[in-house]
Amino acid sequence: MEHGSVSSRINRCLIERERRRHMKSLSSQLSALLPPQPTKMSMPELVDQATAYVKELQQNLEKFKQMKVEMREKRGPGCSKRSRKISPVLNITDLGSHLEVNLITGLNKRFALSDLISILQEEGAEIISAACQYTEDRAIYTILSQAIYPRIGIATSSVHERLKSLIC
Repeated sequence: MEHGSVSSRINRCLIERERRRHMKSLSSQLSALLPPQPTKMSMPELVDQATAYVKELQQNLEKFKQMKVEMREKRGPGCSKRSRKISPVLNITDLGSHLEVNLITGLNKRFALSDLISILQEEGAEIISAACQYTEDRAIYTILSQAIYPRIGIATSSVHERLKSLIC
């Protein structure tokens, strides 16, 4: 009888150890999906942060959907996709020590991605990722950057003004 209870206890310990490993793996996967954080977070803080981030992404999605509807309404039914001019749309999202820049322009006014990157670097940003995508009637630029010196940060208003002067 004693041998069976020892075996059962060891089995429970192994099951619990595997459960903790699995939870640790899941929490690190969740943490990798969030913007980088300056400090390590507890599990409840991680879940709160993930919830807030998902809500923020949902709000951004709704905002972009609304912008899309507004742009389609401005275009009107009789406009040809190829012949119309699209006004540039600049959206800068400050994520603390990170900055996300989204620029949508018509093909009538293209920009070199390097020009946008140069402005960000001059303002104290290090580029994490940058992409440019062309659709049939527009160019979409997306840049994610982080502050070279997190204590100083990135001057969002200065970046916004300089990018506005570039695109206008």
